[in-house]
Amino acid sequence: MSQSRLLSCHVLYQVCHKQVHIKQALAQVLPADLSSQDKAWIQNTCYQTLRNFQQMEDRWKKFIYKPVKDQLIAILLTMSVAQKFILNKPDHAIVNEAVNVSKKLKKQWASGLVNGILKKVLNDIDYQPAEDTTLYNHPQWWIDCLKKDWPDHYLDILQANNQKPPLWLRLSDTSVTKPPGRLHPYLSLAWLCDEKTADITQHLNDGLLSVQDAAAQWAATLLQPKDNEQILDACAAPGGKTCHLLQMNPSIRLDVIEKEPERMRLIMDNLSRLDLQARRLIIGDASDPKQWHTGQAYDAILLDVPCSASGVVRRNPDIKILRQPEHLTPLTDLQQSILQTNAKILKIGGRLLYVTCSVFKVENEHQIRRFLRKNPNFKPMNFEIPDAVSCQYGQQIITGTNQQDGFYYCLLERQS
Repeated sequence: MSQSRLLSCHVLYQVCHKQVHIKQALAQVLPADLSSQDKAWIQNTCYQTLRNFQQMEDRWKKFIYKPVKDQLIAILLTMSVAQKFILNKPDHAIVNEAVNVSKKLKKQWASGLVNGILKKVLNDIDYQPAEDTTLYNHPQWWIDCLKKDWPDHYLDILQANNQKPPLWLRLSDTSVTKPPGRLHPYLSLAWLCDEKTADITQHLNDGLLSVQDAAAQWAATLLQPKDNEQILDACAAPGGKTCHLLQMNPSIRLDVIEKEPERMRLIMDNLSRLDLQARRLIIGDASDPKQWHTGQAYDAILLDVPCSASGVVRRNPDIKILRQPEHLTPLTDLQQSILQTNAKILKIGGRLLYVTCSVFKVENEHQIRRFLRKNPNFKPMNFEIPDAVSCQYGQQIITGTNQQDGFYYCLLERQS
């Protein structure tokens, strides 16, 4: 297991110190011939360490008198503490393997340090977190933002963010043979699997179902594509909402925009798997329709804009490490740009659905308020997502509600 721990250490180093997303780091670090069992062990170790990073790091830092400057050794210590208190591995294995990994890292000088610190930490069963960051395993700025935006819900959001995510499926139709689980209380094709390890590979390959969180399935449901409508799906990768729109109404003329060629391939794969066809697949910038728009206005536009992803942290725990408060300003500027430019290519009487997988109001209802001040010819449309929180504009699904991710929706109509 020393090799698996060593690889886990390198993956976490890429995330924490090279700002590489966890999925990309796993792809870069793990050998192609690594067994599926070892890959699963490493992925679970890395994800659980990231979910609980602040507290796991704090638990060993209390026993040092000067900072551990070596970043790999610091990562090794944090990961090893998570092995004990999150993954329930035996103490002797944790200490012995951590010392072995320090040697494999060619840092023999650290083996005594690692051994001594871990023995103290593993016996420190009365540890109590002293700060919000270590209590909730989030950066302080993030906690402050949630407290301000959601004083009645921030604890629910923080707790949900630190849980393993459920496995939601979107069924192609209700007759599909399903793994053990249950239907969403309000979405007729959203299926919650009892076991996250359910074998659904053949069903996926056969186009009988797709993996998509229930919160994301509200997009097509709210937009309600009508016969022969011309619809734009902007920022569309990986294509879950694209395919859902076409499955709901195959007669629509759907244009799909994605900026990154690699991500467009994901959309193409999903369309092929489900035997669906969009009218146009366009590699282009959603914030600059002049590059790709042919001149005909759309009946409906889906804007699932780039965002902080603060509503899907349980699926992407690296976001808590990578995301910084200064990232929000350029993100909100981009969101507003996409909203303003695409509104101009919507028909009078057409509807625009603004979507984020964020729980930060600055990306959500504040954006709509800003947009409406400049575009009085647009009006919010009434809709209801059961159990969501109604905002000044739109509705917010709080992370964890009905086991869903955190999503924001606002439906607008162009009146003139």
